[in-house]
Amino acid sequence: MAATKTMSTPTVRPHPFLNSVRRFIFNPRWLSVIILLIAWQVLAISRNTRVIPRLERIYTELIKILFTGLFVEDLAASMGRIGLGFAIALAVGTAVGILMGSRRAWEEFFMDLVLFGLALPGLIYALVSVMLFGLSILAPVVAIVATAYPFIAINIREGVRAINKDLLDMGRAYRVSRSNVVRRIVLPSLLPFFLAAIRIGFSIAWKVTTLVEVFGTTNGIGWEIRASFDTFSVHGMLAWTLLFSAVMLAIEYGILLPAERYFGRWRPKAGQVI
Repeated sequence: MAATKTMSTPTVRPHPFLNSVRRFIFNPRWLSVIILLIAWQVLAISRNTRVIPRLERIYTELIKILFTGLFVEDLAASMGRIGLGFAIALAVGTAVGILMGSRRAWEEFFMDLVLFGLALPGLIYALVSVMLFGLSILAPVVAIVATAYPFIAINIREGVRAINKDLLDMGRAYRVSRSNVVRRIVLPSLLPFFLAAIRIGFSIAWKVTTLVEVFGTTNGIGWEIRASFDTFSVHGMLAWTLLFSAVMLAIEYGILLPAERYFGRWRPKAGQVI
């Protein structure tokens, strides 16, 4: 009796690029955005009022802002303030965090100042800075530093505390040079906390900058939002807000998050068994 041969159908595997496109399109993140947009449009049509503009009106205003060149000019002004203030806040917060994590005396010295900074909302710093420095560049810079540095300091302090003391003792026992200890032990341990501090501090910096621009500048994204508010242009406020948020999201997902993943690639992922 002849043996029957069974022909197995080859497994068709989708192309990796198609898989990536499919995951991008059907990402739950987009689903939440689509639901929000549909809900907004339904509410705008049902209310039919200037307070809740329709999506097409916001889109028209958004395109107008982009093609008139206003967005580039005001974005450049805002990003200049954010960059300067955030750089100073990062330097101050890192120094304070290292001191707090390395010595208990320094922690007691700075703790109340850091907690005070964490407790006050950014609006207070924005208003006080505008009152003290007026239209000067110092107003947004001081507000950013005062608001962001406590969050950076807390992250860096936790990073210093998380350094493996056994590795440091081993380095001393084997008379490893201080530069190698810093390069091989201290910096890799601090890096994840430092990158997290950058992400948190940067998000705070642009929020505070917008507040300062609302009250005490003559250009920038916050000033444009205030100008739209003064003319009761809700669609203008939303258009400027969406454009600025898109830029911040692009920086977050295009620069900060990939940098954190790249420099922290040596760390085991959550749930991974070592």
